[in-house]
Order: sequence, then C-alpha cells, then structure tokens
Amino acid sequence: MLASCSSGAGDPTAAPEASDANGADERIVTMGLGDVDTILALGEQPVGYATWEQEGSGDPSGLGPWAKDKLTVEPNPIRGTTTEFSTDTAEQVAALNPTKIIAVNSGLEADKKALLEQIAPTTFHSDEYPDWQVPWEVQIKEISKALGKEDEGQKLIDDSEQAFKDFREAHPELQGKTAVIGMPYDGKLGVYTSGDGRGAFIEKLGFTIPEKFNGDGSSFFLDWSPENYADFNDVDYLFVLDYYGAIDALKNDKAFMDLDVNKRGGLYWLDTDTANAMSMPNPLTIPYAIKQIEKQL
Repeated sequence: MLASCSSGAGDPTAAPEASDANGADERIVTMGLGDVDTILALGEQPVGYATWEQEGSGDPSGLGPWAKDKLTVEPNPIRGTTTEFSTDTAEQVAALNPTKIIAVNSGLEADKKALLEQIAPTTFHSDEYPDWQVPWEVQIKEISKALGKEDEGQKLIDDSEQAFKDFREAHPELQGKTAVIGMPYDGKLGVYTSGDGRGAFIEKLGFTIPEKFNGDGSSFFLDWSPENYADFNDVDYLFVLDYYGAIDALKNDKAFMDLDVNKRGGLYWLDTDTANAMSMPNPLTIPYAIKQIEKQL
C-alpha cells in the first residue's frame, strides 16, 4: 500500500498546490514540529504539515497565530505525530505525493525515518544533537539548506538574533537575573533545561538558568515534586506555562502560591500560544513570543 501511494497513486489535484517564491513547483511536507513555520518564513507553501495540536484543540488549521497569515494554500495538518507515528501516518504523507519531506525538529525512530524515506527525499536533524535538543539556529540552517535557500535562512537567523538583542537592550534590568521555566503535569512541575527550546528561549532573553535546574545536559526537562517547590524561592523569576488549563491546579495550591518568588512578584503565567511558540523557537515564533512576554514584564 505504501509503495503504491509513494509512486504517485494519490491524486495530486486533491491536495493543496504549493510553490516556492520563485514559482518552481515543489510539494513539501513537514514532519517536525515547527518546521512548517520555517518553510513559511522561507517563502514556501506546504502540501501538508505535522502539528502539535490534537483534533478539536487549538485552531483548525493546526497552526499558531504567528503562522496563519503566512499560509496561502488550503490548511492540511497531519495530527497525532507527537504521540504516535504509524504506517497510517506514512500513508497519509504518501497520499500527498510530496517531492520533499522536512523532519528536522522531530524524534522519529529509525523505522519511522525509513518509512518517510521510502516516500520522498527526507531531511532529518544530524546525529550531533539528541532529539528535541537541536538548537533553533541549526534547525533553520538544515531546513534552508534542504530547500536550497541557505542565504535566506541566514537572514532569518540574523533577524531572530536581532529580536533577542533588541529585547535585551530594552530590558537591562533583567540581564543576568536567574529564572526557571516549567510546565505543570501529573501533580509536579516539569522544568525545562537550556537543551529545550523553552529554556534556550529565556536564556536568549538574558536570563540565567541556575545549574541545579539545568541538569547535566542529558535531558531537556527535569521533574520537580511539590515537596521541593521551595527551591524556586532561590530564583528571581519563575515562568509557568499553561497548556490548555494545566495551571489551574497550581493556582489553587496555597503552598505554591505562598512561595517567596510569587510574593516578590517574580511568578509569571504564560498562555498556551506563548508556551507553544517558546517550545519551538523559529523565525515566526521568536518575535511572537518575545512580544507576548514583553507585555507581561
């Protein structure tokens, strides 16, 4: 079945048309989270794209508010790839008759990578970095190289770096302040290290993640249980990400709300869109998330 789909059995007229800024026909499917944002920033239009959104959550397009106005073809989100990648998923990709697949910000296993490579030439991240810990600059470089747009990619990196620099210069009072960023789940707080996009993001803003919250570099997050929440009193800022109401329990937790970091005014709640944007820094999410954080600070 997969072979028949990848050979062009799917009707390409039933899928969105896509072309690059130069008008050359290209049928690109992105399978890494946020990869679609980068190709949109590069002037490409996808025929399909993986999304972190599940059916019925978020925008029907599966795109964040930072990307929706960049999409000029019919939305075609491929859902469920963060929790399950099956042969059915591969069939869905193959039916789009792609000429190129981008799967840079992904954590696909070898057999899943092989399925994609049967369909079309596929770009994955290099083995130099663990899954989900590829620096955003490297992601842009790898994607722009795959699309033959390395100069444009470097311009996007430069513009993103400038956005961070502008924030740092506008907020000298925040530079060097200690900070932790985390997400509540299963009755605890998952703290993101600098190996994750969210941790890397606050560092680029000028904050410093203390060593005990950064781990040894082998993981992109660390669990913090309620009995150790007092550790957060040692930081200047604590950013808590709200994924679809996940913060409600914490807001009703008297012990958490009584933390000194909150009494000092250092506790900030970041909404779902901002949380999603920070989780996958790229040319579109970076300026969006900076703007949202600046509104609160």
